[in-house]
Amino acid sequence: MEITPFIIALILMTIGLVGIIIPGLPDLVFIFLGVLLYGFWTNFETINLTFLLIFLALTIFGYFFDWLGTILGAKKNKATNFGIIGALLGGILGIFWGGILGMILFTLAGTIIFEIIFAQKNLEDSIKAGMGSVLGMTLGIILKFVLAGIMIGLFLAHIF
Repeated sequence: MEITPFIIALILMTIGLVGIIIPGLPDLVFIFLGVLLYGFWTNFETINLTFLLIFLALTIFGYFFDWLGTILGAKKNKATNFGIIGALLGGILGIFWGGILGMILFTLAGTIIFEIIFAQKNLEDSIKAGMGSVLGMTLGIILKFVLAGIMIGLFLAHIF
C-alpha cells in the first residue's frame, strides 16, 4: 500500500463525512472520489472497475434516498405535491442561509407555506406535513452516514 494516495483518500473521505452534516460540502461524492483517486494513483492494482462501480452505485443510491426520504416523510403525513415542492425548495434555500439548521427550518417552512398557499390546507395539517418532511430528511441524512460508513469500511477492508 502506498501511503500518499491512502492519506489523500482518507482526507477526501473525512471531508465527505463532514459534508453529510454541513450542507454545501460534497459528501458521498468525496468518498467516491477518494477511492477513485486511490485507484488511479495505484494503477488500479487494488481498486478495480467492479469495486468503483459498487461505490458509484452506493453514492447514487445515497443521493436518491436522501431526497426520497424528504418526499416520503412528507407524503406519510399527507403532504400534497405542493408541500413536497415547498420542502425541496426550502431545503435547498436553507443550505445557503444557515447550514444544517437553515436546511431543517426552511424545509419545514417551505412545506408549511406551500401547503397553506397552494394546497389551501389549514395550519395544523400543514405543520404535520412539514414535520414529516423534516423527519424524512433526517432519516435520509442517517442513511447517508450508514452508507458512508459502509463505503469507508469496504475501502479499508479492500486495501488492507
